[in-house]
Parts: sequence; structure tokens; C-alpha cells
Amino acid sequence: MRGPQRLPRQMLRMGNAAARKSEGGRGRFLALLVATAVSVVAGAAVVTSFATFDGRETRGEARNPVMAAKGQEPKALWGRYWENYQGRQFSVVVVEPLTDDAPLPPGLERWPGPGEAALSPALADGPPSEDLRRRYGKMTGRIGSAGLATPGERLAYMRPGKAMLDSSYLDGIVGFGSPGPSFGDLRLIEPEQRQQLLMLLAVLVLLPTAGLAVAAARMGAQGQDHRAALLRALGAGRAAVAWMDVGAAARPVITGAVFGSVAVAPFALWDVRLPWIGFTLASDDLRDAAGELAAVPVGVVAMMFALVVWVHPRQETDSTRVRAGSGGRVRRLAMSACPVFAALALVLGSLGGSGSAFGYLVAVVGVWVTVPSVIGWAMARLAPRTALSARRRGDTAGLLAFRGIAAHPGVIVRLVAALVIATGVIGQTQLISSLLSTRSGDPDMLRSGKPQSMALVQAADRARPGEQFRAALPEGSHMVALGHSGSERNGTEGTRVVQAPCADLRALSLPCPKAGEEATVGFPDLDRRLKNATYTYFGDTGATVRVGQTAKLDRDDAWYVVFTAADEALDIPAVKKAARLALSTDANIKPMLEGNKSFTLGYQSRWLPFLGAVGTVVLAVAMVFAAFSEFLRFARSLAPLAVLTGNGRIFRTTAVWALGVPVAVAGVLGLAMYVVLGQAVTGGPYGAELSGRLCLVLLLAAVAVAVVIAWVAGRAAERGSRRWVPRAD
Repeated sequence: MRGPQRLPRQMLRMGNAAARKSEGGRGRFLALLVATAVSVVAGAAVVTSFATFDGRETRGEARNPVMAAKGQEPKALWGRYWENYQGRQFSVVVVEPLTDDAPLPPGLERWPGPGEAALSPALADGPPSEDLRRRYGKMTGRIGSAGLATPGERLAYMRPGKAMLDSSYLDGIVGFGSPGPSFGDLRLIEPEQRQQLLMLLAVLVLLPTAGLAVAAARMGAQGQDHRAALLRALGAGRAAVAWMDVGAAARPVITGAVFGSVAVAPFALWDVRLPWIGFTLASDDLRDAAGELAAVPVGVVAMMFALVVWVHPRQETDSTRVRAGSGGRVRRLAMSACPVFAALALVLGSLGGSGSAFGYLVAVVGVWVTVPSVIGWAMARLAPRTALSARRRGDTAGLLAFRGIAAHPGVIVRLVAALVIATGVIGQTQLISSLLSTRSGDPDMLRSGKPQSMALVQAADRARPGEQFRAALPEGSHMVALGHSGSERNGTEGTRVVQAPCADLRALSLPCPKAGEEATVGFPDLDRRLKNATYTYFGDTGATVRVGQTAKLDRDDAWYVVFTAADEALDIPAVKKAARLALSTDANIKPMLEGNKSFTLGYQSRWLPFLGAVGTVVLAVAMVFAAFSEFLRFARSLAPLAVLTGNGRIFRTTAVWALGVPVAVAGVLGLAMYVVLGQAVTGGPYGAELSGRLCLVLLLAAVAVAVVIAWVAGRAAERGSRRWVPRAD
């Protein structure tokens, strides 16, 4: 019984020793280490996304108010209203304790005094130009992490002064901790966004990571394949070969798992702000998911061991006849599935809707996974005829290259897979980003520094008198009151009423009629800023102009336009402060550049280039490892030609035909597939838009990669030929 028990240990030691001394062993060690570490980080990213969603939902419910039931004495008044900062919405919560034992909102250590406010760290540390520390009253403290959905959430608790207490609608509450719809950032998160984020992670991160893992498993594996073939010839079973493969990969895989775990550990110790998108991960959420995070490196190690065992190529026959490799079941399955996935993507993409969007992304992933195998099979089928033509022309380099492609189509698949998938990742990132940008305002426009000279202010019927608001406005501001002249509120009937003192009307290039009279101004003759800022609410109606106080003109809401001269910038933060502290705590202020657009999708869409960049970097690393592996194989296979030729031209020419041309062709085909699949989601006012500039960049990048690979491979083969000596292998 000792023999069978010792066999696994012997094979593990044999694999480990062989990996240390084999050709290309250092490169394979590095590839497996990097692939394992990246896989651990990618797996931890999936766990982190779920933990973050769960954590903020828990904190969101804990701060939800419990409304006072009928006949129940409320302990506090509570109301929530939207505010915005650079187009990003956040909540301002108005609170007023009614009893001495009124429960504090989570995250607050004490109630703010009248005219005071507590801010989240993201608002408290905001730009001084926004005057956030005084916009809602004197800042009296910061909201703790227990009261924030995420550490970077923007949130304010505002307690109005006595004069402003009745300026908006407040509900009676008895405590906090109610299930149901939450406020703040959570209101901007749709229920299906957990699944949407998982889809993006799968397409933009997990798929590239899988490509890197496969490339690493096959890098420098020729010696491993030879040893496996020798063991089989000696009668070894699959288990013995598998133990040897595991032994050869054990050191780099385990080391990579340790490095990956070390890279993830800081996220569980501190709140980390992700670059570019500005999202801060809560370390508490990751600590709550410590068990799942600990299981990630264990699962990745098992996956990498399974991969190095599974990716052995089929045994080649002894025939020297040029024929196309069939590629086995995996390639035949890929060839059958690729057209099905492509057709499914075109159909589902044209349907629209969230359900079909999920199916479209799944189908697109299927296409990008299977296309490299189709390309490898097609080139292998064409290679015998091309090799025959090269033989007739006396083209030795072409004959060698095409015979190699015909006999080893898997080489082409491994070489082009990273490039093709990278094209898909970058292309889908651009398509989805453009799709979201058509449905959202552009946040970059708000940060462009372009001065704004007008803002539309809306307040409910409990708002304070407009003249008090006017008195609180910054110096140099003008203000007019707006109202609807007819019963319709959709802008299709009647005209808008504009009323203000004469000086303000003239500042807006409006006539100044006599007291008790009205003047009519057609829509084309209105100030361009006024038309843009109010079009959503008043349409293309003209204006009835009256001289008078800036009072509320409609029965329900109060509408005011605050502006300066056309070439002067309006102090928007000061207008927001005046509206919140002198008009109504629920005042809605829309600067001219924002209009009525929501910029939420624009900010959320920044996840796409962030994750796409991560996936592209991973694929670039995979491409380097795959190319380096093929350089080693290519140089070894051509080295004996040193005794037959007297120059290095044959190495360079063979490298062009064997590696450069297939990579360039694959890049073009991948780009064509991106364009074809993109047709399903383009067109229409809310459709995506294909980027011609991106297509040109991808084409040039594919050609550049092909040229570099061919040049480096040719040089490697030429240098290897100088050191080659015959040996028994």
C-alpha cells in the first residue's frame, strides 16, 4: 500500500523539480503567479460588490423613518428633499425633534440646533467655492459611518430655524429603522443594478481574467507536454500526469494566491476610494464578508490547478502530411456555438429592454469566447492550400509557416484570443457608455468651468415670500417671478407670465409696461437663457409681462428665475444657500446648464471605462504571456534551420507568415465582429453610437501588435539559432 500512497508525492516533487530547470521556467512561473493573483483580486471584486450592496441596504433601512401611525404622538418631524452638486443628486433631510426623547438619526451624536446642519464627510470636505458648510445652516458636526449608505455618500441633516420650519412638508415620525424604499444614494440605485454590475464584471473583468489564466497555463508548457507524453508512453495513468502538472504549478500558484490576498487585505482594513469614479468602499462591509473573501484564494488555487491539468493538447500523430487540425470537441463546440451566439445577440439587441439587455450581453460574451477558435480553425483549413502554393513558388518561409498553422491551430487560437477579446471588451465599453450618455446629462460639461448666469428656482406653496428670497440673493443678482397664464401645465396652451420690478425686466430684455397693463412677447423674442432654462416646464410659449413684486403667481408652486447680465457669472452656491435658508427648505434649484436633465446615469456610466480599463490591462498582460510562449516555441522549432541557411531572413519572414499575419487578420475580423454586433443597439434617439475613431484606433493597434509580434519572434528565433546544438530529446 505504500507504493500507491507515495506516487502522488513523487509526482509532485518531479513536477516541481522539472519546472525549476525547464526552458522558459521563469517565464511560466511569473505568468502563473500573475494570473493567480489577478484571479484572486477579480474574485474578491465580485464578493465585494455583493457585500457592498448588502451593507448599504442594511444601513439604508436602519436610517429609514418610522412614520407615526394615526393617533400616535410623533416624536420628531422629518422630510427629505433633493439637492445637487455638479449635477450629482443627493438628499437633504429636514429634521425637527418634538420631544426630549426623540431618537437620533443613525450617524448623529446629537440633534443639530435650530439653523444648524450635520453633513456627511463628502459634503463637509467639498470645495470651499460651494459653501456647503453654510448652505443649510451652520455646520455642527459630521454624519458617522452608521448613517451613511457608503463612506463617500453625500447627505445632509438640516434643522431649520423657527421662521423656516413651516416652509416645506414634514411628516411626523416615532423612530428609525423601517424596511422599504430608502433615500439618499440608495434611491438612485435601481433594484436590478446588482445584476447589471455583475454582468459588467463578468464581461469586462472576469472574461479577461479567464483569458489571462488560460494563457498562463499554456505558457512555456511544451516541456510539460513532452514529459506528459513520455509518462503516458511508460504506462502512467491520468492521475500520475495530473499530479506532476500540479507539482509543476504549485509554487507560482500558491505564491500568486498569497500576493492576491495581500493586495485585497487593505480594502478590509481601511475605506479605500477607487480612482476615476470616486466611489469609496466600506471596509466594514468587507469584514462582514470575511468568510467569502477567505474562500476566494482557495477556490482560485483549485481552479488554476484544474486548468493546468485540463489544457493539455491532444496527442499528435506521427504523420508528416500537411492536414488541418480538427481541434477536438472544444473547438467543434465553439464553431457550432459562435454563429448561434451572434444571431442571438443581433435579435436580443434589437429588442431593447433590461431583460433582453442581459441576454444580449450573455450572447456577446459567447461570441467573443468562441470567435478565436473559429479563426484558428479557418486558418488551419486554409493553411494546407497556402502551404502547397508556397512550395510551388519555392517559398521556404511560407511553407514552414503554413505547415505549422495547419498542424497546430491551437497556437493561433492562443495567440489571437487576448487580442480579439480585448477588441470586444473595449468595443462593448464604448457602446454601453454611449448608450447611457444619450439618456443622461454630461457631467464633464458641468466641470468645464463654463460660467452660468441663470438658475430656475421652484418651491412648494408653503414657501416664504419671494421678497425675502430676493433680499438673501448675492449682490448683482436679478430675479423675476414666473407663472402659468392658463390651466395647462405642460406648456402646450396659454403663455407664461413674467412679473418683476422694472429694473429686473429690463435686465432680461423685456418691456416694462405701465402699472395695471401687460405686454406680450413672443417665444422667439425671449432671452435665449430664459428659453433654455425654462423650456421643460413652459415649452415654446410666449410671455405675458407685468410689473410688480416677485411673488408666487401660481396657486401651487412658486417659480423664480435668478440671473445676472449675460456676460456675468451667477454665484450658484449663494443662490442655493439663499433658497434653502430664506425661501423653502425643499427648494429645487436648477442652474441653466443642468436644465431638467438627470446626470445620475452619466456618473454611474464611469464604471464602464474604469472596469474596461482594468479588463484591457489584464488582456494586455495575457497577450504578452501568450506571445512570449509562442516566441519560445517558435524559436525552438526553427533553431535547426541554422545549419541549413546562412542568413536570418528566413526566420523573420517565417515569423511574419506564422505569427504576424494571423494576428493582423484576427484583429480585423474582431473589429468587424464588433461593428456587426454593435448594429443591434445603435440607431434611434436613445441608441448607442459606434465610434469611427475607436474603430480606426483598434485597427491600427491590431496592425501594430502584429508587426511587433512578428519582429520580436523573428529576432528571438534568429538569436536562438546561433546557440542551437543538436541534442537527444
